[in-house]
Amino acid sequence: MLIRSNGLSIVGSSLSLPESSKLNSEIWPSTSEWVEKTLGIESRRHISGSEKLIDFCITSAKNAIESANLKPQDIDCIIIATSTPDYINPSMAAIVHGAIGARNECPAFDIQAVCAGFIYGMGILASLAESSGKGNYLLIGADQFSKITDFDKRDSVFFGDAAAAMIIKKSESKSIFAAEIYADGKNWMDFHTPNTTKKFAMNSRAVNSMASEMLPKAVKDLCNKLSIEVSDISFFFTHQPSKVVLDKVESALDLNEGRIHRNLSTRANTASASIPSVFFDSVQMSKIKAGELVCFAAIGAGWVWGVAIMEWGI
Repeated sequence: MLIRSNGLSIVGSSLSLPESSKLNSEIWPSTSEWVEKTLGIESRRHISGSEKLIDFCITSAKNAIESANLKPQDIDCIIIATSTPDYINPSMAAIVHGAIGARNECPAFDIQAVCAGFIYGMGILASLAESSGKGNYLLIGADQFSKITDFDKRDSVFFGDAAAAMIIKKSESKSIFAAEIYADGKNWMDFHTPNTTKKFAMNSRAVNSMASEMLPKAVKDLCNKLSIEVSDISFFFTHQPSKVVLDKVESALDLNEGRIHRNLSTRANTASASIPSVFFDSVQMSKIKAGELVCFAAIGAGWVWGVAIMEWGI
């Protein structure tokens, strides 16, 4: 599904992290060096003790609003992308809504698209913004995969916990925004979390293959629809599955090494928080120039994936 809008701009950004940092050697000592060299992960943050994901969502929301020089009453919609909420109900977004004191006219809801949640959120947000013609939208990606990880398995090294946010504003500017989101549910078993064990089961080979194939294809397809070249894009902020996958995506898009911003060395894969966290960590927000193109892309269990391209309008 292709979703288009004009006049969307990122005006605020934030990241909130747990206190505890876990080295590879603390999780699976025998593969510690291999994980760092091959996957690109040295450490990650894990929620522990009395910490709750919702608290990081609230902190990230407040900080993003402040960074945008807005007040909670200026927010017109709150969307949280998460597949690991603290509560079955209500939505995490509703709790954040109450915690920050947003207006009753500001809807709040969660979406679940695993690691592609933030891209799906961008697409939904763009559709709402185009319909309303205005507004300040708070989009948060938040996950705590440490809660669904079996630490007796070798694949326990992949994930970290985080909550990160963006404030996206709709204005009358003609700057372009387009998102395309996809799904293919035939091989959902390749990454799933059974209700019985509540621990994820992953086919690492399939994850590598799908991400390496679908992400560059989605970027190229959207570029074609916008009549632009991949080389026209100045910044790439993507899901952070592993160094292996990001290297393959760069190669498939004919990008120089390092063109895709990365923070997985100290964050690992933070699922739906990956895109907003790597955007925040990159400290590029104040450096992107008006008219430059920015690309966001992610793939998650399901399979679900998507890409968004924004013309910077600030």
